[in-house]
Amino acid sequence: MQPTISDFFHTTQRDLLVGGLVAIGLFLAVHRGLRRYPGRWISPDLIAMVAGLAAIGVAFFPNESETISTFTQRALGLELSPAFHYVSAVLLYLMMSLTCFLIYAPDATGWERKFYLVMGAIVWTTGWNVMILSGIKNNGSGWLAEVIQAHNVVYWDESLGVWAFSASWLLKAVLEQKRAEALGHLRKVRLGAFFGLRLYPGGRGPRPGSGRIARLRTEVVSVLRRLGNAGSGLPDKAEAPVQGPVVPAPLSRHRRVDDRRMSPAAKGRTAPKRRAS
Repeated sequence: MQPTISDFFHTTQRDLLVGGLVAIGLFLAVHRGLRRYPGRWISPDLIAMVAGLAAIGVAFFPNESETISTFTQRALGLELSPAFHYVSAVLLYLMMSLTCFLIYAPDATGWERKFYLVMGAIVWTTGWNVMILSGIKNNGSGWLAEVIQAHNVVYWDESLGVWAFSASWLLKAVLEQKRAEALGHLRKVRLGAFFGLRLYPGGRGPRPGSGRIARLRTEVVSVLRRLGNAGSGLPDKAEAPVQGPVVPAPLSRHRRVDDRRMSPAAKGRTAPKRRAS
């Protein structure tokens, strides 16, 4: 056991810590989830991208150390590198709490909304506690610093925030999947021990052309068409008067040939085959 999660960087578990943080950071940085809509003043994808970059920063900028072991420590020095480490950590916790407050909670109601708000408050509190407790542990010499060091208080504080955000992320994913399946948008397809999600063609979900944008585009096109007809002096199709029988226009030579081939007398005949050039 180490005093903090970041202290595992200086043990034999360094590869697991750095590899895990980079993997999570890359996933968050390229993750594309909930879209931004009117009333949501910040993009969920932007929050995820900043959180991913912050996780990578936590991995690339180690905390306090007595020896130089990374290129960032060599470039910034042993005193400046921990500053970037803690800034990245606070930014990561901040983005996780904003995800609960601004992304998950506004879309939920009842107990689900309360759960997201509580988890966001836990992440927010633990993020700032990391800074305060780490400062006391590193710079203090009294009994409080000894208690924090002896009982690994910073480690448990960091772990509480990480697990709180993990619980909110998993709950959101499970409930969103159930809602999509209930609406008929998705269905499960089992492939051995794994399963995937794909569009459900026979469900009751929305179809292409049935959304607000499609309806608005159709209305705009119809308005522009009516305006064009009004400017040219031609009546609309719906208001055009009937002016007796319509006289067919003279057919071109190619059209007459096609019609003759499709006539009952020409159905039994086949077109001559082309000679290969």
